[in-house]
Amino acid sequence: MSSHATIFREVRSADADACARGLRRVTQMLATDSVHGKRPADWQAQRDALAELEPRFLELATGADDVLRELVADLLGAWLGDAARNALLVLARDGAERVRASAVGALESWPESPEAREAVLDGAQSNKWTIRMRAARALYAFEGPEIVDALFTALVDDDSYVRQGAADSLARRPLPEFHTRLRRLADYPMPHMLDAAMDLFGTIGNAEDAAFLAKTGSWLNLSQPSFVRAWARKAAKRIRARLAIR
Repeated sequence: MSSHATIFREVRSADADACARGLRRVTQMLATDSVHGKRPADWQAQRDALAELEPRFLELATGADDVLRELVADLLGAWLGDAARNALLVLARDGAERVRASAVGALESWPESPEAREAVLDGAQSNKWTIRMRAARALYAFEGPEIVDALFTALVDDDSYVRQGAADSLARRPLPEFHTRLRRLADYPMPHMLDAAMDLFGTIGNAEDAAFLAKTGSWLNLSQPSFVRAWARKAAKRIRARLAIR
């Protein structure tokens, strides 16, 4: 791991490439583990050691360099604090697509903030798929019927990355109502967009869902395209394997 002295030197550098390296190092040091969803055990100690850099992070968040604003947006989500949240709320309205996407995604770190919640919901309605994708992945952290509605809308988004992001978020916080809503999607008028929904079904489905999917995937069910029937059979098989249903 790079020494703190190196990070201080890079982040404070006037050279954009060096500064970018420093920002990436800090983010890697503090970010939540993508597999287990936990912050590093030494997160607080590392943040304290780098505390003098916070004014520099906030300065870069208002700078002219799009790449550095994007990188600092990701960093601020790992840094936390009121100043970081306020900077991200501004960046969530940034004119640069990638900057806004990173900021919207980073706001998942403030699940109790009404402002963060609204910014992420707004991002879910963007006309840019990158922003919708990051919003879909961030929405899992928030609660409420509006959040669920936004995620089910994203589950049949035009873009496959957005759909999968929504499925991942819904799988992280499954609710009983999800099963009913997923079953309704079997009659969705654009079946080619049901890939992520069927994948989610296989992840969270119960025994009743397995029976429903087996019927949907039947070779005799000519009301569905062959690819939807194949997805349904695969999802049913995953449920049966998970629940050890013969």
